[in-house]
Amino acid sequence: MNRPLTGTSVQIDFKGPDLQEEEIAQLRSKLKESYNLIVRGVIVSDEPAPQPIAAAPTTHIISQAVNTQQDTRDSELSRIVPYTIRSGQTEEFPQGSLVIYGDVNSGAEVRAGGDIVILGALRGNAHAGINGRLSSVIIAMDLVPLQLQIGTYMNHLPIDQKSRGYPEIARIGVKDVIIVEKFVKF
Repeated sequence: MNRPLTGTSVQIDFKGPDLQEEEIAQLRSKLKESYNLIVRGVIVSDEPAPQPIAAAPTTHIISQAVNTQQDTRDSELSRIVPYTIRSGQTEEFPQGSLVIYGDVNSGAEVRAGGDIVILGALRGNAHAGINGRLSSVIIAMDLVPLQLQIGTYMNHLPIDQKSRGYPEIARIGVKDVIIVEKFVKF
């Protein structure tokens, strides 16, 4: 299995109840054993953790009932795909979000129960929120897809659409349509 973060050094900032020394040692050991990550340090603070972001920025309330216990990005599973998705291929992860280290070529499709983040170009089809989660987003460094879908909302973009040269985010907008805008941050 290709693990792109092998040997990476990490700093853990933990906010919540104090961890015991043996719990910190166990965390270090597990991260080293499972992911070959090197823990530089662990900072433990007794401040309560901030509330997680439950949705991308939006200016209206989505009428569908949302279960916040299952709809937080902090607790959601994610799958990292460390390669380009080629024409004819489909990458699907209904349990959570997809992070793709590469492109999604024309004729390829990616589908996720949560968000889709593409650290490359999206030229194929992307469907986020396949389980009906309308707060899902699609983010790409170069967003020129054939088709976008979030939950049950679909958007076909013009075929001759050109790259704008900056990262973009697609989300459900004010009038319950998919909007695409410059991605700055959540």
